This record gives sequence, C-alpha cells and structure tokens, in this order.
Amino acid sequence: MNAEANVKVALIAPPIMDYQGGRSWGRLRPIAMDAVRECPPYGIYMLAGVLGSAGHDVTLVDLIAAGSRSVRPWLEDLGQCGLIGIGATSMSWPTAHDVIRQLRRAGVDAPIVLGGIHPTMFDRHLLRNFDVQYVVRGEGEVALPTLCAALEGKGDLSAVPNLSWRTAEGEIVRNAVAPKIDKSALPEFPLPDYAALPAGIYKGLAIESSRGCAFDCSFCSTSYRQSWRGMAAERFVDRLEAVMAHLPRTRYRTTHIIDDEFSMNPKRAIEIATVIRQRGLHPKLVYDSRATDLLWPGFVDSIAEFTCQFLVGAECGYDEGLKRIGKGSTCKILEDAARVLHQHNLSEQVDYSFILGLPWETRAEVEKTIRFAMHLHATYGVRVLLQWYCQIPGSRLWEEDRRRAVVTEAMYDDYGFFRDPYMFRSGVQLTPAEIWEVGDMVEQLKWLAKLMTPGRKMIEFAFPLAIHQSFPRESLDTTDTGLASLRQIAHPGRAPAAAPMPPSAGLPPMEVGIPQRHFVGVD
Repeated sequence: MNAEANVKVALIAPPIMDYQGGRSWGRLRPIAMDAVRECPPYGIYMLAGVLGSAGHDVTLVDLIAAGSRSVRPWLEDLGQCGLIGIGATSMSWPTAHDVIRQLRRAGVDAPIVLGGIHPTMFDRHLLRNFDVQYVVRGEGEVALPTLCAALEGKGDLSAVPNLSWRTAEGEIVRNAVAPKIDKSALPEFPLPDYAALPAGIYKGLAIESSRGCAFDCSFCSTSYRQSWRGMAAERFVDRLEAVMAHLPRTRYRTTHIIDDEFSMNPKRAIEIATVIRQRGLHPKLVYDSRATDLLWPGFVDSIAEFTCQFLVGAECGYDEGLKRIGKGSTCKILEDAARVLHQHNLSEQVDYSFILGLPWETRAEVEKTIRFAMHLHATYGVRVLLQWYCQIPGSRLWEEDRRRAVVTEAMYDDYGFFRDPYMFRSGVQLTPAEIWEVGDMVEQLKWLAKLMTPGRKMIEFAFPLAIHQSFPRESLDTTDTGLASLRQIAHPGRAPAAAPMPPSAGLPPMEVGIPQRHFVGVD
C-alpha cells in the first residue's frame, strides 16, 4: 500500500436480525429485531469521527438505520476501501457474518477488522473460522487508527494495541491489550460523526458520559464490569452541548446516555445536572439508573426536569434472587425508589425491568417477581418491563454453562438462536406448559393495567418465540394426538388419559418476540 496515502476505511453497523414468520417466495422472511431505532450505534459513529479527524476517508454503512442486512447499495464504495470494520454484539453477530459473506461473494477483498464485545470475547474462533484478518479486543479509539497506520506502511502490526490478527501462514497472533483509556482522556476523542446520520430515522442521539460498571451481576454481559470511569461533569456537558446541535436530524430530539449506569456516581450526576442548568440547556435525557442511586439525597430532584425516560434494572422480585444476581439491592430499596419517583411525578418515565426464568428459578420464583412488579405498578404507577432470561455470551451464568459444554460461541454464528428451543431451555428451567401458564398470568395483569391506565402501555411483555414456535399450546394437549391413536390401534380402549391444557380465558393473542424497552413517541 502507498505509504503516502491514508487508507480509505468503511465502518459497518449490522442490525439484530433473524428469519421467522413463515416463508415468502420460498425464503424465510427477515425480521429486524432492533427496528425501533432508539438511537444510533454509538461506537461506529464515534470511530467514524476518530478516523475522520485522523484524515481518513470514511464510508459509514448504518444497516440499522436502513433496516436491512444488505450491503449492495454500498458495494462500489466498499470495493475501493483498504480496510472494512464491522462492529458486533453477540445479538448482531449473525448479521455481521452475513455481511462478511456478501462482501466476499461480491469480490470485495479488502481486509476486514471486527470489533465489539462478541469479537473481543471470541477473537480466536472468528479468526479461525471466518474470512476476516483482524480483531480489535476492547477499546478501538487508539487501536483502529494505529492499525490503519500499519496498513499504510507507517508501523508494524505487532505494535497495534488490542489487536488479534492472522499471519499469511495462518497463525493467530494476539498483541498485548493496552491499559484502559483514562477517564480524563475519554472526552478528548472526537465526537460521533452525526453529520452522516440519516435524518428522521432514529428517535434520538447517543452519547456516553462513562464506561463500565462497578458491579458484576451474574446475568450481565456488558464490558468493563467492576470497572467504572466517569468523565468530569463539565467535560461531559461540553460534549452533550455539541451533540445536541444534531438533534433536528432525529424524530423526537431525545439524547440517550448509553452508559451502563449513568448514575453510578450520584454526586457526579448531580454535578452534570447542575452544569446543564447553568448553561441553559434543555436536553430530553434517556438513561439507566440503579434504584440505590435514586435514593441518594438530591439526585432525583436535580435530574427530574431533564429526564425524558430511564430504566431501573430491578431484575428480581425477591431478595434471595437479588443476592444471587449480585445487584447490591433489595426489594425494599426497589420499592423505596419507586415511592420517590412517584413523589416526583416520574413514575410514567421509568421502566422497572425484571428478568423471568433465571437458571435457578422455578415457577414459584417467577411468580414472586411478577407479583412484586405488579405491586410496584399498582401502588406507584411505574411502568414494568418483563423479559425472559436469554443465554447471551459474556455473563458469569453463560460462562458456567460453557464450561459444562451446555453452550458454545459457535451457536451464535448464524441466524436462529433467538428462536432455538435448545438455547432458550438451556437457560430457563420452567417447562413449556409452565411458561404458557405464566404468559396467561401476565396477559391477565396487562388487561387489568389497561383498565387502570387507558391509552398507555404500562406493562411490556412478549411471549418467547422459541416456545411459541416449538411448543405451541395445542401440542401440549395430549388428549387427542397421533400417538394416542396408534396406541388405540394396538390396544383398543387403553389410550392414556391426560388433563387438558387450561384455556386462555378469551384473552387477545400474546405478543411474541422481544419486549420493547422505551415508549417515547409510541401511541
């Protein structure tokens, strides 16, 4: 490569997709599972800003905004690139894999570098089994420009921090991981390149004020657990103010603070709100918060006027479950926080998020969580999000199952793990019949909630696709099946009796799939 020229780079953000819902013209119908488009994928737009400021020509391919897996509209540009970067979580890795196949089939032979949490965890697996040359493990702000410089002949691949790469002989090399970017250095990087954002697609914009989380919940698969770095209040608000200039390109002009926990340091969060107020800014913020932080004196008072919507990770409705998760919370703390939010008229802005079917849970524990969640809703008016446990790589629970050879990273290479009954039942221990009964219970509670709050959807719940497709309710009724008929042929009058499945009580059909967290702008 010419050492005089800066390498042209493409950055691709794949959506979370699957194929479901029957066949159309002989093909399974693609479903974009992140079609709500809350905010842009922060990492890709931020790295576009970093590379652009370093003088690189960057093509940004936002397939989430396009609602598509196809890179065909960008093939001409992609064919001229010297490096193609693809970011992926475990949820979006099947689409990233699909994109790699498309590129190679179209004759695009540029080296591919993968980034994001899934490649970070499974760099060797991906380099061995897919037509990619590089993986950046962890933070990419320094690693990616350094890789570009090496490809331009201005350095050596062995000196690129965080890089895993495949030699010409097929050997996999893992360079050392650099120290985490210091909290004082985080705000010095260029802002996300939102000038390239397609208008009218996303509800709002993404920005970060910190990285990591001080906790290590057993179900959590986010990066940098037990490691938190928060920007100084003034520096974060500098970035917030600059990003807000791009809000007219969004649908609802909300600003999503994508931190794992925005209020991890409540004192800093109060300082941020104070600086926002001093500058006369009026952001509509969306963020995550811990119930414990909401009880910090002055935090809710300070942030309330800027709060559009936020999520509290409640997770369990019984103390033993919260202890096993490692949340550092109790049911009393969760309820005290709900009471404070009610007093500040923030109940309808909060999602109290709960997980159903954690690996140790029986139906009794699941029902405890549902009853507690409904108590919070009925008493304090908070919105409730009920979602089934999902086997996502990276968590301590997932790693335990991997050691027992229950799951492996290879199970996430292609579409289908969302609806795979094995994947679902490897985590959730309830029987399909019990899951249907839990679904009936929640549907009845949803119906009651609609009577209490007409016109508002205050309970979000979706029935698991894996059970809906592989264990339909009628298949669990063994009173009149082919098996019974065969036995009747061999032994007339001796067919086994079975109790009928309980009726659905005339309730409307259940929503199936993944419940939606936010409801900003949704009727």
